[in-house]
Amino acid sequence: MDVLGTGFAGAKILLIEDDPQAVGILEPILVSKGFSVAVARDGVEGLEKVKLLSPDLLLLDLNMPRMDGIEVCRRLKSDSSTRRTPIIMLTAMVDLEKKLEALDAGCDDFVHKPYNSLELLTRLKSLLRVKYLNEQLESAEDVLFSLARAIEAKDSYTQGHVERVSQLAVKLGRYLGFSDEDLDSLRKGGVLHDIGKIGVPDKILNKAGSLTTEERSIIRQHPDQGALICEKLKSLKGAIPVIQHHHERMDGTGYPHHLRGHEIPVLARIMTIVDIYDALTTTRSYRKRLPENVALDIMKEEANKGWWDKELLSEFIHMLDEDKKIVRSSGAEPVVSPA
Repeated sequence: MDVLGTGFAGAKILLIEDDPQAVGILEPILVSKGFSVAVARDGVEGLEKVKLLSPDLLLLDLNMPRMDGIEVCRRLKSDSSTRRTPIIMLTAMVDLEKKLEALDAGCDDFVHKPYNSLELLTRLKSLLRVKYLNEQLESAEDVLFSLARAIEAKDSYTQGHVERVSQLAVKLGRYLGFSDEDLDSLRKGGVLHDIGKIGVPDKILNKAGSLTTEERSIIRQHPDQGALICEKLKSLKGAIPVIQHHHERMDGTGYPHHLRGHEIPVLARIMTIVDIYDALTTTRSYRKRLPENVALDIMKEEANKGWWDKELLSEFIHMLDEDKKIVRSSGAEPVVSPA
């Protein structure tokens, strides 16, 4: 698809429109410009075809039987697999309240009936161009995620660590009522928090015994190195503090910048807690996994020393306890941490 040029050959457009006359006008225009066009006659059929066809863009009528355009838009934009698909709402209405409702549902643009074909194509191409650029950005993120997982894979003891930490950080953030933007930063920061270890020799990463002063100095550079690797991508801006400060301690004895208390960003404090928890409850080259209760007792002692955020640790423990209650009430087998 030549999104950055003048053509869009192959771009898939799903037209969700119940008016045959409107379809008869729009479909030939789109096909003549090289688009691949599919048609759905109402909102329910539209949702089915989105799953089936994975279109590049939707042209969505506002008023339809069975399910209106606003509800279709709301469902698609609340689904992580479809929320980045551009949606242009087609409407003959100029009702401001309806427009605001559509925008709140996630609609990206409007085209009013009767259609001006030049306006429609211009808006359509603009949104496709933005979608293409976002996909390129996501591809760059994926490269970094793959690199982070490749680094982790060099140590058989830590495989799966970044995924577990990422998921646990998001879970705690959601439990605390954090915004979607913060949850995204926790997700990305969790996967990428150790990416700076790419510059640490394997003999240090996998050393079974204690590290020398020089080796400890090398490994303590990885948070800054990770932030440096990721800082060029604006989409990772919120994750940078997580990557850079997840080894800081509340009393200032952490690294790399010896931040104290609330100088440490709250997302980094969350990452620290779930990172330490996962490290203690999984087997490493230098020791076997600890039972959850023992790991949490250690973390409480360290929090009393002034290392970790006591309030966040308390919330984390409450979250784990609530999970256990849910498991017991459901009769399901508890999930055991990997060895």
